[in-house]
Order: sequence, then C-alpha cells, then structure tokens
Amino acid sequence: MTLTRLLRRMSGLAVTAALAAGILTLGPAPAASAATGGGAASLAAANVGRTAGTCATTPTHNSLGGDQFEHSCAGGYSGGPEYWCADFALWAWRNAGFVTTGLDASAASFHTYGQTNGTLHTAATYSPQLGDAVVYGSTRDSEFHHVGIVTAVNADGSVTTANGDWNGDPNASTMADFAVSSKVVSITLSAAQKAVGSVPSTVDPADGYVIKGYTTPTTTAPANPYTASQVCGSGYGVIDTHDLGGAVAYLLYDPSDGRNCVVTLATRPTGAVAMDATLEVQGGAALSNPGTFTYYAGPVSAYAASACVKWGGTYQSTTWTSDWSHCG
Repeated sequence: MTLTRLLRRMSGLAVTAALAAGILTLGPAPAASAATGGGAASLAAANVGRTAGTCATTPTHNSLGGDQFEHSCAGGYSGGPEYWCADFALWAWRNAGFVTTGLDASAASFHTYGQTNGTLHTAATYSPQLGDAVVYGSTRDSEFHHVGIVTAVNADGSVTTANGDWNGDPNASTMADFAVSSKVVSITLSAAQKAVGSVPSTVDPADGYVIKGYTTPTTTAPANPYTASQVCGSGYGVIDTHDLGGAVAYLLYDPSDGRNCVVTLATRPTGAVAMDATLEVQGGAALSNPGTFTYYAGPVSAYAASACVKWGGTYQSTTWTSDWSHCG
C-alpha cells in the first residue's frame, strides 16, 4: 500500500490458527469480569483471516458472531466501510473486558489512551506483552497510521501481532473500497525489530512504518476529566449533589444572574451510556438533556432567583428527582 493511502487511512479522523513451537499458547478469551492481556490476544488471534464483516467483498462474521468490528462496515465516522485497524483493536479490548473510554477509529487514540492511563511504553527496552496495542507512525511524517494487537510472545524474542484492515486492494480508489477488500493479518516482529523506534521489515517497508509505542489496556477507568463548574460555566458554584451510583447529579447556582444549572457527571467513565440532567422551575421552565453520553449530561440552566426548583439526573437505569427545594 502507498504512503498516500496510509495518510488518508488514518489522518482523516479521527494468531495464526496453529502456533509454532516456542510460542505462548493462548486460551479462550475470558469474560469481561476477568480481563487479561492473554484474553485480548486470544480474541484478536481468533479473527486472523476474517474481513471487515458482512459488508466485505468476502463476507465474514467476527469470532463472536457479529457482522463487523465496531464500525468497520457502518455507523462510524464515515457512515460506511472505513479504515478499521483501530476498530478491530478496540473491539478486541472491549470484548476482553478492558476499559475503552477515549478510543475511536483512529490509531492515534491508542497512543492518547496510553498517555491518559499511564500505560504507554515508549522506551526501546520495553518488552511487549500479550494484548498490548502496537502503534505505528511513519518515518515520513508525524502522523499515527496503524495499530495492531500483540497476540503471542515467542521464545526467540519475537512477537506476533494481529492487524485489522491489512492487505486490501492496492488499487482501491476510496476508503470503502480498501476497507471491504482488506482482512485481519498476522505479522511477526523479529526480536531485533520489535523495539519502539524500529522500522520492521515485515510490516510495510515501502512506507517506513515505525513503532511509536506499545499501549497496555487497563481495567480501571480514569476519573472524569470534567467538573460541574467547568460544564456549567464561569460564575456557577455547586450548592447540592446527589449520588446516582456511578455518576453524580450536581445543582449549581450563579448569584450574579440568578440562574441554576444542573449537570450529571459519570464518576469514572467507561463508555457512552444513558444519562440525563433535569431542572424544573416552579411555575416556569422544565428542562432536560436525555441521551447517550460518556462524560456528562447537561448542562441545563434556567433563571430561578425567586422560585423553588426540582432537579435531578439519570445514570443508566437509576433516575432521581428532588422535591421542590432551594427556594428563592
């Protein structure tokens, strides 16, 4: 594949069936409650040879029976078949039980995820582990171009990786054409070429793929990076809260203009879920912001300087609303 195609591939956004002697044997992927790197590796390896999904030129289902990997066929940033190497890696991590907050269809998101969670390894001495994401850039630019999953750590020091959206039609003229013609391919990085900073000869030597880092998945979601005051805006201070179990509903007030504001913030976001923030002014407005959100619902705000308010929020299946309170 050409560098131009690779640049277009990611900059617009956002193991083999029989293991050779000496390779760590991978068991079945564990349930989400027992996430392990080996589980993610096993799941990724089980899909070597499969295509983007039922939309592909050679239709396949993934090993869990789904018709695509995340949004490899439809529903993602393109609305149709898209460059899906990151979709594949995200799918493997999510179904192995790891936190995937912040990940999307860009290889760059795996680098950022590692920085956010403290699991990015950029030292040349780092030894890749099962389930790690290997993130590639190019010697020709500063972009991130590709991501794969480490599926085996071999006795000779090499590592084997599963790579989604690989070996597509080199003459494809569109992203969709490439996506439907590509598949999951197993690639081994030799002991001498697996280090961060290496340009592996087995990956794509014509385009100078360079290993920019390895990111280890985590089971612990980071704290919400937003605060209620940030969401509602300057001048608002928190005057009441209610725990929703996994999220907190906040009531804020700005004395300079007599307005209340409500926002519901996930405590440790793990992905988009049903959330809402509600505010009703006695004798006046009733506002809400229902939807599927990762970090917060709201803000909803209204003038209530001389009136009582009902306020509340929803997080997944838990909904709470106050009585009339904070009058005047």
